[in-house]
Amino acid sequence: MSLSFPVSNTQIISQLEKILDFQVFRNSLILTGFLKFVIEETLAGRAKDLKEYTIGTEVLGKKVGYDPQGDASVRIHAGRLRKVLQEYYSGPGKLDSVLISIPKGTYVPVFSQKDPEPPGFSETGSTISKPTLAVVPFQDLEDEGLKAFADGLCEQICSDLGFFSELSVISYFSSRRMAFQELDLKNAGKLLDATYLLTGSIQSKNDRVRIRVQLIQSASQKLIWSNLYEREKSELGGFALQDDIVHHVVNQIGGTHGIIFREGAKANPIRPAVDIKVYDAIHWYYYLVNDVNEPTFRKGLEIMKSTVNFDPNYALGWAILGETYVAGYFYGFDAMLDDPLREAIRCGQKAIKLDPMTQHSYQTLGLAYLFQRKKKECLQIIAEWEKLPHRANGIAGGLGFCLIAAGDFEKGYRLLCESIQINPYYQWWFNAGLSFYHFAKGEYDDAQYWAEKIQGQSLLWELILKAASYSQLGQTSSAQSTYLQLKNILPDSVTLDQILGSFLLSESLVEELGKALKKANSVNTMV
Repeated sequence: MSLSFPVSNTQIISQLEKILDFQVFRNSLILTGFLKFVIEETLAGRAKDLKEYTIGTEVLGKKVGYDPQGDASVRIHAGRLRKVLQEYYSGPGKLDSVLISIPKGTYVPVFSQKDPEPPGFSETGSTISKPTLAVVPFQDLEDEGLKAFADGLCEQICSDLGFFSELSVISYFSSRRMAFQELDLKNAGKLLDATYLLTGSIQSKNDRVRIRVQLIQSASQKLIWSNLYEREKSELGGFALQDDIVHHVVNQIGGTHGIIFREGAKANPIRPAVDIKVYDAIHWYYYLVNDVNEPTFRKGLEIMKSTVNFDPNYALGWAILGETYVAGYFYGFDAMLDDPLREAIRCGQKAIKLDPMTQHSYQTLGLAYLFQRKKKECLQIIAEWEKLPHRANGIAGGLGFCLIAAGDFEKGYRLLCESIQINPYYQWWFNAGLSFYHFAKGEYDDAQYWAEKIQGQSLLWELILKAASYSQLGQTSSAQSTYLQLKNILPDSVTLDQILGSFLLSESLVEELGKALKKANSVNTMV
């Protein structure tokens, strides 16, 4: 029997093709298959057969005879499908004339002519796809006590990773159901439609337990990170062990400094601004901090502007655009603006307004206020960040640097040290922050050590800190030769006093660095 729709079959198929070109669908075989199946079955006159069991066997590959009442995977993906359709029509499909929707309570699609601004569709839906992570129950656990501990551990990891706006995290309730279906990880990844799977195992022998946590790329089954935790079995009874493991795992994986985005950045070169894809904002951030030069800066600035134009509600995009302006200001690159720091602050504030959990926005604002020499505002934004329920480790290091530069040495030092201990993939200026700290404390050997670790990523500040440290250590020859290198790269119109005061807000630190550099100047050149 042929059914009649308010729009033609040709229009429906054309609209389906447009929808499936949306980035989220291109990254999800399950959502693509789900939508194609229910539309094709409806157009073929078989809408009455679109039941949960049929979709489970035909789309999700469930075995014949499976019980949909005990397996919520079809309902889970149907909810995701409705949400992504809403995102599509809030973004690239906003002006489309054909609306395809799947009302709650049914799996039968509805086709209709669409007004330019359809009622009930949010303006705030994000059109930037994120990597999806599922925490899968630990495997091969026979002891009930170990099962209970593993469940608590997985649930807390899942909950804490949910605070990172850069990731889409599937609820542990959904992924835990995989434990009852005896699926291998590859099939679990397909069923959950997760880009990454976090799982592990627990072994117990005598009075010791060994806990292994692994992060796996779902499609390739490649192990991209793992860590082993070994403790006394008696520690399983309290929350301290669980909290320690969760803290370490979350900071290794979550946020823009985590392994997921480091891995992604390796494989994806910067694309043209007209080809914004899944996590270009994150990838650009890595190119910006790891290969700082003016052509890269200009390319990245173009990409980030296009990203927020593509999706004005992408909070992380606004935060990184702001940080790009700050980086350009620091290195003296032309952003073609009268006041790039003011623009950076506007971007950071917009990011926080869109999503207060976007932690990069706090770093953007902290750095921008620091360069504006607005100590009060800098400390205030850091205090706001401290109130967040979960604080990203990489951002902690950046804000620790801001605190040291603003004169709050001990608090800044603690944040920097904690950041580096948890995750060694940090930016060169973290080393500069630690060098500033030790110099301010009169610990010149340590100040020189951290200055050496800058390794040319900012030759100016490396030479300043090394020359000052050598001078205070009485290493006259090294101090003089380093100062000579410094003098040779200084612009004619800029003095060292101006450079030291550009963002160091501690008068005592600026004074001590200035004295040490003057002592290093064997030819008595004016600093």
